[in-house]
This record gives sequence, structure tokens and C-alpha cells, in this order.
Amino acid sequence: MTKLQVILHPVRKEFRRKRCGFDHDTPDDFVKSQWQTCTKSTAYLFYRWFMALFFIGVVVESMWPVADDETSYWLYFIYMTNWGIWLCMLTNLLGALLVTIWHYHPEYADKLLNMQAWTSPFRIYWGMHMIALVLSIVITIIYWSILYDANESTLDATNVLTHALNSVCMFIDLWIVAHPLRLLHIFLPVLFGIVYAIFSYIYQMCGGMNKKGKPYIYHVIDWTQPSNAFLTVLGVLVLSCVIYALLFAFFKLRLFLSRSCRQGTFVLPTTSKQCDKMPNGKQSTATPTPSGIQHSPSRISMVLSNFEGYENQAYAAGAGEQKSG
Repeated sequence: MTKLQVILHPVRKEFRRKRCGFDHDTPDDFVKSQWQTCTKSTAYLFYRWFMALFFIGVVVESMWPVADDETSYWLYFIYMTNWGIWLCMLTNLLGALLVTIWHYHPEYADKLLNMQAWTSPFRIYWGMHMIALVLSIVITIIYWSILYDANESTLDATNVLTHALNSVCMFIDLWIVAHPLRLLHIFLPVLFGIVYAIFSYIYQMCGGMNKKGKPYIYHVIDWTQPSNAFLTVLGVLVLSCVIYALLFAFFKLRLFLSRSCRQGTFVLPTTSKQCDKMPNGKQSTATPTPSGIQHSPSRISMVLSNFEGYENQAYAAGAGEQKSG
């Protein structure tokens, strides 16, 4: 393959119909880090709970100023910023629970790894993570470029936590988790944006006001000026698509770096059908199978070539031209 084909081939695969779904061949990716080499990682478990507790703290901090004001308490829930940090909190909390169950209750592993049911916690977590990732970055960009007013807004801890560190933490998380991004899942953050736009329209048409007493939630989405509001919503949706495409590129870079780091420790297996003696003269503990395939005591296949009844994809002709998506 040419260099251009090497780059474009995995991207073309993303537009297959099955890529629009939520099936995944290795569902344990949702409870692992891209960088861990063992089945379970205490460090990753600690990281997942750190993220969950961090966003719980951000939510508590953001709600604290309005806790004693009953008149404006419910206005807290009309802002996209607060939708975003709540989604980040719920996503990371669910992720922490899944990793904890995987780590301490292996008897539930088979149930957890069932990706067939639409109610699978992995599918829910996967979808929430993609929306929270894009939404947090969109919130940061829109707020600091359009909504922030130094004369009216205070640059306090709540402001920084909900409009800056939210996106920083979620972006870092993209580099740590092992589960994938799929281009066709771009519809999830777009659908979320449409839902919020519909909510803001209904809220304003019902006479709702923001915490400053204005008859809209954000001045850039004032539905009394429908053309301007529609263009703003459209622009935010386009921005979400651009951000998702960039995040997909970072995801591919993460895979490339991970594979590059692992190449140094990869041991190429052997192919002999009967290894009575090892190079050091000791008796081999590998167990031959009827098919001629040998397994180590850990049951890891030691196959490099093709045997009768067994086709090794890595050894097939032209396999060097195949690239994983």
C-alpha cells in the first residue's frame, strides 16, 4: 500500500453500516486503559474513581451558590454548561462502577461483557462518554469565545471548573481509555445538541427566563429572532462535527502510539509442531494439540504458520498489506 492508502483505508472502513452500531469485539476495552498490559490494573481503577469524585465535586461546587435560593434553584438546570458537567459526572461514575465490578467481582464478568443487549451498561457508558467528550469541549469554546463577559462574569473556581477543566479532563481521558471512537457515532453529540435546542425553544415559548430575568436562556439563542437562533444552533452543530472529527484523529494517534510502544516488548511465537527440547536443553512444557497447534501452559497459542483445519490470518498471503481499523 502507498502511504496515502495506509491512512485512508482505516477511515473508509469507518463508513460501513455495522460501524454505526454499538457492537464491539473486545468489550473488556471499556474497563481497561489503552496503556495497561495486564487484565486488571489498580492504577486504572484509582484513576477512574479520581475522575468520578472530581466531577462529583464540580457538580457540588456549581450547585452550592444556588442551594439556598429557592427562587432561582431550578434555573440551574436550564443551562447547557450544567447539563454538560452532570453528564461528565454520570459518565465517569458509571465508568468507575464498571471497572470496580470488573476488578473485584470477576464472577460477573460474563454478564458485564454481554454487548448484545441494548441495555448493556457498556453501550450506555460508551454513548455517554462520546457525548460528554464533545459537549465539554463545545461548552469551553462557546463560553470563552462568545458568552464570557469580564464585566458581568467573575473568574472564580466554579467558572474555571465548569468551563475549562471539564474539557481538559475529558480530553485527557480520551488518551487513557481503551474503548474506540467511531466516525458514524457523530450523530450522538449532534442529536444531543438538537435536543437542547428544542428544550430552549419550548422553555422560551412557555415564558421561561434566565437567572438575570431575560426572556431566553442564552442571548445567542433568542427564539424571538428565529433566523439568528437557528444559525447559532446550526453553527454549534457544525462545530460539534468538526470537534468529533479531530477527536477521532487523536483516537487514531492514540492507537498508533500504543502499538508503537508495545512493539518493543512483542515476542514472535514459534511454529514447530513438536518441541521436545528447548534451546537450553530442558524439556518443553508446551502441549501439542491434535491439530498440531502448540499451547503454552497458559493456553496461549504458539502458532505462526497454517495447519490443517486452522487458518492463521497473520500468516495468510498478502497479510502484510492488511491494516487494522
